[in-house]
Amino acid sequence: MEGNVANTLRQLTKRAKAARTDEAAVAAVTARRCAQEERHADEQAAIAAAEAKAAGAEGIDPVLVAATLRGLLDGRDAIVVDETITHSRVVKRHVQTSDPDSYFYVQGGLGQGIAVALGVKLAARERPVVLTIGDGAFAYNPVIPSYDAAKAYDLPLLIVVFNNRVYKSMNLNHRRFYPEGAAAETGEWLGTDLHRLPRLAQFAEPFGMHTETVDAPDALAPALERALKAVAEGTTAVVDVLVTR
Repeated sequence: MEGNVANTLRQLTKRAKAARTDEAAVAAVTARRCAQEERHADEQAAIAAAEAKAAGAEGIDPVLVAATLRGLLDGRDAIVVDETITHSRVVKRHVQTSDPDSYFYVQGGLGQGIAVALGVKLAARERPVVLTIGDGAFAYNPVIPSYDAAKAYDLPLLIVVFNNRVYKSMNLNHRRFYPEGAAAETGEWLGTDLHRLPRLAQFAEPFGMHTETVDAPDALAPALERALKAVAEGTTAVVDVLVTR
């Protein structure tokens, strides 16, 4: 729905309550509500189970990154801008932003995430803005000009990179469309391996920004806490998280 979604839903609810007050209608609504509450409870249980599994896993599970972010952002009135591809469902499911204007997914082609996050920060300077982004999407962004803009216009961001060292979406399409192709035969998935990229946080160092590279689960929360502190003090922070594949 276009427009103010929260207000639209309030008005629809008001009209629905006014229009349907007979016993059959009330019973139908009650039954549907019970069914949705049960589905919601099942989903919350599944989320909790996934997070418990991620907390005990070797390496940094993407679910752990999203859940940790949720805990640290609670009560901060933060805005999340998301340009992950492989992990977009993980971010939506486990970061769980629920307030109006608290989550924006970057639409269209890759490479716009940092600029969109800067625009959001420009519109809401008083709120922390967090960009979640994959390493592949990060490489598409005009990183250097974006960092320059962040510093020149005093627009501090927290950039969290879900770094699985691969263009995973592209790799999956290789396998999907050419399951018996040359790449499958040779094991050479050309153009999808990002292991040779330098540590992505290093690009922010010449700008005097806060940088962290995280490769162990117990280092994740402290690194994100330090990064959020830096952002609150006016400095863009980049946390490159080496997640499991």
